Amino acid sequence: MVKNKGLINREEITRLFGLRSHFFAEIMRYLEKEAILKKEKFDEKLRMLRGNIFKDSSELNSNLFLRYTYFALLLKALLIIKLSNIQNLDFEECYEDNISNNLEALHIFEFDYFFWTDFKKKAFEQIYNALEFTKFAQQDLFIDIYQQIFFSVTRHKIGEFYTPSNLVRLIVDDYYELGSKILDPSCGSGNFLIDIILKIINSKERNNSIIDALNNVYGFDINPLAVMTSKINILLIYLESFDVRNDEMPNLNIFLLDSLFPDKYENQMFINLKNLYNSFDLIIGNPPWLTYKDLENKDYQTEIRNLASKLKIKPPSQYITHIELATIFFYQIPLKFLKIGGKIFFVITKSVLNGDHCYEFRSFSLFNKNLEIWDFPDNYFFNIHHVCLKAEYIGENDIPLEEKYPIKAKIFDKDLELQEETYYSTIKLEQKGAKIIIPVNQLEILSKVSYSKYKDKFFQGATLVPRTLVFFKIEKKKNNLLLISTDRDILSRAKKKWNYYFQNKEIEVKFHFKTFLNRDLIPFFLKKTRNVFLPVNDNLEFDSEYLNQNLKAISFYKEINEFYCKNKKKTSDIDSIFLNLNYWNKLTKQNQNKNYLVIYNASGSNLKAAVINNREQRIIVSSENYYYSTDSKDEAYYLSAILNSPILSKNIKLIKSSRHIHKRPFSFPIPIYNESNKHKELARQAIKCETIAQDLFMKNPNINTIKLNIIINHKLKKINKLVEQIVFKRN
Repeated sequence: MVKNKGLINREEITRLFGLRSHFFAEIMRYLEKEAILKKEKFDEKLRMLRGNIFKDSSELNSNLFLRYTYFALLLKALLIIKLSNIQNLDFEECYEDNISNNLEALHIFEFDYFFWTDFKKKAFEQIYNALEFTKFAQQDLFIDIYQQIFFSVTRHKIGEFYTPSNLVRLIVDDYYELGSKILDPSCGSGNFLIDIILKIINSKERNNSIIDALNNVYGFDINPLAVMTSKINILLIYLESFDVRNDEMPNLNIFLLDSLFPDKYENQMFINLKNLYNSFDLIIGNPPWLTYKDLENKDYQTEIRNLASKLKIKPPSQYITHIELATIFFYQIPLKFLKIGGKIFFVITKSVLNGDHCYEFRSFSLFNKNLEIWDFPDNYFFNIHHVCLKAEYIGENDIPLEEKYPIKAKIFDKDLELQEETYYSTIKLEQKGAKIIIPVNQLEILSKVSYSKYKDKFFQGATLVPRTLVFFKIEKKKNNLLLISTDRDILSRAKKKWNYYFQNKEIEVKFHFKTFLNRDLIPFFLKKTRNVFLPVNDNLEFDSEYLNQNLKAISFYKEINEFYCKNKKKTSDIDSIFLNLNYWNKLTKQNQNKNYLVIYNASGSNLKAAVINNREQRIIVSSENYYYSTDSKDEAYYLSAILNSPILSKNIKLIKSSRHIHKRPFSFPIPIYNESNKHKELARQAIKCETIAQDLFMKNPNINTIKLNIIINHKLKKINKLVEQIVFKRN
């Protein structure tokens, strides 16, 4: 086990007990058998956790609950062994303490969610032998296992993204003052709290001042596994730092609650929330990176929507599904817990600066004008761009919005070294909020931003999901029938709950349509199309009478519709697969499409666009892409040239939210096509690029955007020059 007994750190904990360890594999086999033997108790605890904490989420399945149980049992064992070492207990006495499960004396009530079994004596002895007489490193010991177990399946579902330790330290060193009363409202495994606690313990203050400062450190979380991890992390630090027999021990102020709705917890025995309201000097942390549509509980969605409205940061109806919980946290937590003049400092998604759904958030209506942004343009984790946002809470106020801009900003490199201190501001201030926030040196570039008339002419495609139900490969064609099976490429990328396999099903050929995905598109060329079943008539409408006349199609539709209804989100009111395919009428409206389609990707690092001849093949555009239909070939290729121009992508990056592009191209004044020479020249260049892209694809079907752009670089330079003149008015 541990080769040199002494100090044990998080890497050693992970090596011994992580998901790749022999110990984990051995215990999981044991727990699987226990779950069968103790099925009634196992199911009871699973229901309790799923109902109370995970809002009936289907993501919390039996296998995942076994992992949670493993981790909870491990945490308990580590703590018991440490306490036994301090008390000089032998193994038998230590094991007796472990099976007694008396953690309530330590205020670790959360273990009850996972207490349906325990380690066998032999397994407990393995842990004991590994850790007897060792000292624990003063750090977040369990974050690696916590991420392995908890994040592996559910991170996205509950929005937890671990903050790197170097960023935590940077924030704490900048922000925390010794003795301040501080709260992390979504503390996770406790990384922010641990850094603060270590800063206090390692200070040169007297012991009573240290205890007072530690008693002012608080953490909340809605997940019992997170609360338990945080508590034991902190307890182990306290046990290494204080003499349990002689020293006064600090309070353990970590509580299981939803900090957005604390009123629900006011009757809890072990926390007096009313005494905590508006009592904190500082709020710190990394709140959940969840959006409204990620929530699986309809009642909770309603609560969030109502709270956003109450806080006056609710977006317009078309953006409701994009409400970010982090924005709710940024307003609600200060309102409930900060003193007037208290400060908040959050790690938060960068979309709060540039997302349309955060327009009213950027009014900063509860905050003073001394805001501060930390930006990390070359450093992001979990593929999501982030910023840190600092503000002083003053409650409702009459400070004019224009006085809150510009905002002080610090720019850090990928190593978190400070590169520049500057200011960020907005393109436009309005009564209720602000347009995107960007560095002031980029404002001049965007000062001429004005919407193109094409903005209202491009539409997002249809939501052709779940793909596993409607995408297929053709096995055989006979007369007016197709023999179809699952598209394995689609199946391999599907979420687990949509793993739907079918083979040798028959449908009438009239229900066979073509579509494509984002990854099928490269600049100027669509590499491939895909087969899709759509239960519609010639007008792309659902007609039950028409469908019932086609026995094969109606049989297949009933089969996939039943699977859809069984597996759809409980929060969804869309009660048939057709209604899902035709959400917001995005399928049926494509019946009006003309001879040429201009298509481009809805998200990605760069724009890529192409022209489809819709006379030759009737294509249904999916929601991964936007489209415009026209009868003018020249207009179609003119738009393709502009949308593929590097200069447009470069400017869009200044204003787009994360990887989302949507209608951002039309925030620039792309003129309506006319017969001028420059417009026609752009069309000619796009046609040439399409020919080159097609030839390259024939030679190498795996050609990608990067390779293509290198090869056609000289053409793109010509296009760029024309786009600068036509769109950006630069000569």
